[in-house]
Amino acid sequence: MEHHHIGVQLKQLLKRGYSITDAKKLLKAPLDISEKTIREVMADNSSEQKALLSQRNQASYAMRL
Repeated sequence: MEHHHIGVQLKQLLKRGYSITDAKKLLKAPLDISEKTIREVMADNSSEQKALLSQRNQASYAMRL
């Protein structure tokens, strides 16, 4: 399976509420590829959360003006 497809499938499973452990079992991909994909997805999620927090703080500040 191609690395990109594994990433897309992993994101879909996580959005559906599966845990990372369950998603790894369902993907049936080589361990090194699935671990790399999980790290990338976790990093993406972290950066998305930081961006959302920044936007929320900016909106909150603007509302106080």
